[in-house]
Amino acid sequence: MNAHERRLEDKKLYYLRNQTREQEKARERARRKRANETPEEAHTRKERQREAQARYRAGKRTTLALKSWQYRVKKKAQAERERDEEEYQRLMALED
Repeated sequence: MNAHERRLEDKKLYYLRNQTREQEKARERARRKRANETPEEAHTRKERQREAQARYRAGKRTTLALKSWQYRVKKKAQAERERDEEEYQRLMALED
C-alpha cells in the first residue's frame, strides 16, 4: 500500500469513526446557509432537489417498483396469516 492509498484509508476510517459529529457539522452549515438565503435562492435550491429526486426515480424505476410490489405482497401475506390464525383460534374454541 503506497502513501496515497494509506491516506485514503485513513480518511475513510476518520469519517466512519466521527460520522455523527460530521453529520451534525454538515447540518449546522446547511442551517446557516439557509438562514441567509433569499426566497429566490430557496426556490432554486428546492427545484434542484426535486429534479435530483426525479432523476433518481427515473434511474431506479424498476428497482423501486419491485420493492413496492414485494412490500405489498408481504403485507398481504401477513394479513392473510393473521386472518387464518384468528379463524383457527375461533374453530379451536368451538371444539371445546
